[in-house]
Amino acid sequence: MEPTNRSLTHLDTMPDDMLRLIISKVGAASSTDYCNAVLTCKSLNFGLDDPLIAKTLSIAPLVERPYLANGYEKMMESLLAANNLDAHYVKGMREYFYFDNHFLRLHHLHLASKGYEKMMMPSPSVNFVSIFLPFSIIPKAMRRTP
Repeated sequence: MEPTNRSLTHLDTMPDDMLRLIISKVGAASSTDYCNAVLTCKSLNFGLDDPLIAKTLSIAPLVERPYLANGYEKMMESLLAANNLDAHYVKGMREYFYFDNHFLRLHHLHLASKGYEKMMMPSPSVNFVSIFLPFSIIPKAMRRTP
């Protein structure tokens, strides 16, 4: 195929919001895959200024080693502005261990824990005790029977 007769690819014909959703799902799975997708495909070039992508981007390497976030200040600011839970956790850990700022640490860790709690909550009617314990072990006062 000659470059002048190039037809549009399937990605070029997709609407931008669908492409943003695809990239946000890729970024939620792996930050490495997100970087590779953005670097290799022009039509998938959505940055961290997009709140959907910044909120769901997985920064697992930084969660495991928060001290590595020192070189990613601008990225961390974008993720914190989008209320990324992993970014709040990393910021809280850095504030506690590196800057000895206990109040800011508590703020960021509180935001991260509340967000993770909301993600884990299946529905308001489900009791966490009933999820993790066998029914026979749960005290009668805590049992929810249909």
